[in-house]
Amino acid sequence: MKKSFGNDGTRPRRYRYVRLRWRVLFAVIDFAATALFAAVGAVRRRIAPRTPPSGRPRDPQVILLVQLDHLGDAIVSTAILPALRERYPRASIEVLAGACNREVFEAAPQVDRVHVSRINRFARGGRLRWLWLPAIFYWGFVLRGRKVDLGIDVRGEFPLALLLWLCGARRRLGWDCGGGGFLLTDSPALVPDRPEVESRGALLAELGIRPSGPAAGWRPSFHPGVEARRKATRRWAGLAAEVGGSRVVVHVGAGTPAKRWPPGHWRELIGRLIVDHATRVALVGVGEDSRIAAHILGNRRWPAVADWTGRLSVTELAAVIQQADLLVGADSAPAQLAAAVATPVVVLFSGTNNPKQWQPCGRQVTVVRHEVDCSPCHCEVCPRADHPCMVRLAPRRVAAAAAEILCRSPRRVACPRLRGHGGNAAGNQPHAHASVGMPPTIHTSDGQDY
Repeated sequence: MKKSFGNDGTRPRRYRYVRLRWRVLFAVIDFAATALFAAVGAVRRRIAPRTPPSGRPRDPQVILLVQLDHLGDAIVSTAILPALRERYPRASIEVLAGACNREVFEAAPQVDRVHVSRINRFARGGRLRWLWLPAIFYWGFVLRGRKVDLGIDVRGEFPLALLLWLCGARRRLGWDCGGGGFLLTDSPALVPDRPEVESRGALLAELGIRPSGPAAGWRPSFHPGVEARRKATRRWAGLAAEVGGSRVVVHVGAGTPAKRWPPGHWRELIGRLIVDHATRVALVGVGEDSRIAAHILGNRRWPAVADWTGRLSVTELAAVIQQADLLVGADSAPAQLAAAVATPVVVLFSGTNNPKQWQPCGRQVTVVRHEVDCSPCHCEVCPRADHPCMVRLAPRRVAAAAAEILCRSPRRVACPRLRGHGGNAAGNQPHAHASVGMPPTIHTSDGQDY
């Protein structure tokens, strides 16, 4: 079993689990199982000694990447696919994906085949979700027929390491920070708080693979496809075309309640964008985010704002974002998607995660957050009644970050007004189009009315 060590010769041992009971449990499992595997291996070598392989080891013919978790994490993983394909041009690169992220890998030109596990512990809803552990055994035995040469687990979890072992992968690459290191053949040392895209690259470094191309770095990418781009063009054309101006996508939801911005803050931000920039705004999110969108919009119609929550596939969402000038959203999948299609993004970070580790990797990514002493908490629901990391993140700060980007947009109509609202950043009066499609009057946190 190949393991990587630190510069001082010691191997960091750090489980990712927040709760002590899980760290203790997997420490015990790893200790006992490592001893058992070593004993079994010694007996096998004594009965039937292995002859050392002769010549250069053959390149893998079938490569399996396991990615059952969140959509945003899957987008991050696309960063390693081009280098993997370049290194192994004849291999069949296959992915075991979840239903929520399958479109990411189906759209990736480097992927030859996508297997979809609809039952896994990351699947939202569904009566059969609790069967995720039997599903691991099911897929392990199903994929044995693929004769996998190289299996890669980018997340670092015991069940996924078990799946790679069950499917008979000759070489098993992953992190042992979630337990199950004894099931892996290659496991580099995990660097805490390192950007996730660099952690993906560190896995490939174990194979001697480095990033290639002019950027010389790991960068996620997404290709929406021709039909998705056509649909996005029609959607934008039908949204208050008379307004003109910039296009802004606003992701109103988030993966967990702890990451959500209050609807009233979104309402104020949208008002500022429309008045200061004559923007067209598209609200996006999953189906359950439609309630948030309805709360933001209220009972009156906003001509320059469209509610597309729950109406877009992943590829259609990518195309809509690709044709926009900016995406504003929480630390969630659409923000990662925006960076992957090279659209500027303003990310509203809660105190849940470390931005250094989880912020999107792109050419123009702006992180806006309100610092709190309890971060990172890794909570799904904020335990504090006032939810300070998001409630105290003022809309005017987010609007200012958006203005920096929109003033450079080729579709710019107006620039943000100076403090006191006497003109825009260039000293000009707001553009006349700013009055078209205005929202109802909004009372903002700084006392101004929109």
